[in-house]
Amino acid sequence: MDFTILLIGIGIIVALFIIGKIFAILTKILVVILIVAALAVGFFIWQNKDNSLNRPAMADSYIISFNSLNNFSIL
Repeated sequence: MDFTILLIGIGIIVALFIIGKIFAILTKILVVILIVAALAVGFFIWQNKDNSLNRPAMADSYIISFNSLNNFSIL
């Protein structure tokens, strides 16, 4: 009996098993990254919603300072 076909079949099964394990690990890592990113985005949105009513927009203060600089003339 020729064992070449049997060895090729076993090699394919082992390779698929190893690839499956690698993808399982990568999937777990990806899920953890997505959970951490979702928590970070939620935290920053929560912080921004609480503080946005108590302070003026930053763009307004920059516009005021730039306009006040344009009123000066250099002699």
